[in-house]
Amino acid sequence: MAVRVTTDIRPIEDRGRRALLATADAVGKRAALLIRARTWAWPGTTNRVNGEVAGPRRNIVDTGTLAASQQAPRLTGPLNAQITWTAEYAAATFLGAVFRKRRYSLPARNAPAQALRSVNLAQEFARAYRQDP
Repeated sequence: MAVRVTTDIRPIEDRGRRALLATADAVGKRAALLIRARTWAWPGTTNRVNGEVAGPRRNIVDTGTLAASQQAPRLTGPLNAQITWTAEYAAATFLGAVFRKRRYSLPARNAPAQALRSVNLAQEFARAYRQDP
């Protein structure tokens, strides 16, 4: 006589999705802090649009548009989460840019990448996974 065992793993998958989103949220919160942190190197001083004079150690907030453009994390696949910044200059800020007409360049100030490096993803995921739904 054969014995058949059927296992429904949907609760595990649901819990995993919630844990992945919680982990991405932790990375997003860390990135938001890093955007506002006065740790980014820049040569010289700048008169910002908001009236502040920024020195060589600065945050990357001027008008607040970039910081405010951060979207909530969303799942883009079974094992993928995405955080998006919708400000049109987000890529130039995070990845750096060269402006040929203006003859200057912006150094990369990649807060999202630094946030990924500074959050222990496995630990954060495990903590979130253990939490009751």
